[in-house]
Amino acid sequence: MAGIAICCNLLIGYGAHQTDRRIFLIVPIAVSIAFFLISDIDSPRGGSILVAPQNLLSLSQSLRTQ
Repeated sequence: MAGIAICCNLLIGYGAHQTDRRIFLIVPIAVSIAFFLISDIDSPRGGSILVAPQNLLSLSQSLRTQ
């Protein structure tokens, strides 16, 4: 997310010297990718990013042993 934000800021700063039509295409695509990644991480059961809840699994195992 930080990388996407830095790239967008660099593109906008670079475009301040001249008007380039590609910047108006690249920045919305980068922002939409960022929103996609946020929504993908928010859905735990499906999506392209799968994260195992390791801390919850270790907590569950430690509670069973007590």
